[in-house]
Amino acid sequence: MFGYITANMGTLDKDQQTRYRAYYCGLCRVLRENYGQAGRLTLSNDMTFLAIVLSSLYEPKVNTSNGVCPVHPVASRQYADTEIFPYAADMNLLLAYYMCLDGVKDDHSRLKEIRARSLKKSFDKITLRYPEKCAAIGDALERINILEAQQSDSLDELCDLTGRIVGEIFRYRQDEWADMLYGLGHALGRFIYMMDAYEDYDADKRLRRFNPLRTLHSQPDYETQVRDILLLLAGEAAQELDLLPLERDLDLIQNVLFSGIWVRYARMHRKDQPNEDNRDDQ
Repeated sequence: MFGYITANMGTLDKDQQTRYRAYYCGLCRVLRENYGQAGRLTLSNDMTFLAIVLSSLYEPKVNTSNGVCPVHPVASRQYADTEIFPYAADMNLLLAYYMCLDGVKDDHSRLKEIRARSLKKSFDKITLRYPEKCAAIGDALERINILEAQQSDSLDELCDLTGRIVGEIFRYRQDEWADMLYGLGHALGRFIYMMDAYEDYDADKRLRRFNPLRTLHSQPDYETQVRDILLLLAGEAAQELDLLPLERDLDLIQNVLFSGIWVRYARMHRKDQPNEDNRDDQ
């Protein structure tokens, strides 16, 4: 379900690309240090964005270093690190574990079952650190599973439940910014669920899996309606962002929200137009 909240690297200049990759590689390093190789393999752009937003809002000291990555050993890479990163790493692993369970449920994936087992001990430690947050996320996921098992047409409720999950993750502390961060995460979560359903529609139909867009898909203006809903949800996220007093790396944050979240949507439509330039955005 996740993987949509990413930068559009093709529209960033070299300095911006370096800064974004420093956050991405920094989160990777913390995942490896805290949770080993199994943790590193869960790395996502979504939680990289979380680290950038929270670091921008709370303005902790950003430490940077250079080193060689075992995965990319040819050239030295820059790593960023702030006090936010352990939290982003925890949330990254939490989501990865739930996604593995979802893959086991939907596809009976043996690989995802093995990955879930490799993450279980780390997941248990995280639930002890954030019991209320994890309980709220677990409740929302359980409700999503119930609605999907019932093949519910309540698209808005399903989007809202995913919004609650991402909202809880973005709410870093119970402080003056908590509600605003929750609002940003909630809007992004709604966008994620809708985009995921749209991207997966053909595969779900082929595999006879539930997809919440099945009723909407039968309408002649399906593509227009989906685009309008996505634009509305992206607009809500932009409005929530405006409430936060962000300055540091605001250019990266705006790139993600105004361009990056549309990368996979654009790629899907380029595949339907073989005569157009099909180069990747990133």
